[in-house]
Amino acid sequence: MSMRKFSGICLSVSAVLGLWFYRAPLFTSLQWFSDLDAVTASIRGYGWWGPVILCILFILQTFLAFIPGQALMIASGYVYGFSGGIMITWASLVLGGQMAFWLARRYGRPFAEKWISPSTLDRWDKSAAGQGVGFYVLTLVMPFFPNDAMCYVAGLGNMSHRRFLIANALGRGIASVLTVLVGAFADQIPSLLGIAIIAFVVLGILGWIAARPYAKA
Repeated sequence: MSMRKFSGICLSVSAVLGLWFYRAPLFTSLQWFSDLDAVTASIRGYGWWGPVILCILFILQTFLAFIPGQALMIASGYVYGFSGGIMITWASLVLGGQMAFWLARRYGRPFAEKWISPSTLDRWDKSAAGQGVGFYVLTLVMPFFPNDAMCYVAGLGNMSHRRFLIANALGRGIASVLTVLVGAFADQIPSLLGIAIIAFVVLGILGWIAARPYAKA
């Protein structure tokens, strides 16, 4: 047995043992993410560090699928209002997406497969072949598209850094506005919030229709 294979086995065993040993706090953390009141209370409790914590979580959710990005976006608007929530959410998501793009471009498919399943990469690699900025804007906004995975797909493809930055900024910006709006005006339930909810439903339907041919590719 080679040293590299032996090291891989030791690392895997250590990871499994670590997950088992820390299963209780991990389970508690997952429950925390699903409780909007707990999330907002924790963020407020960090004071001036709250935006920094949110920024880190937004970046991490690009790599860790169990972190619910949309819940954090709503919490961001709820705690910091529409303007503050947009600034934190948009900048963090764009930064996380660019990091995933650059790392996938730099270290290739083996790195991407550590975070995204090979089957997902295979399917969306084919669908994204020859596509431009508009396609990536769509996939970063629409539900039913693997939004974070598309950052890796773009990094593995031929799209330039500049063009992906444009797509990333536009797609994440639209998604941030719609989601942060819900959190920012959750207590007031104005007509604007109703419009945002309707937009979510419409985007969900359109996303499902648009994703079907690509998902089958």
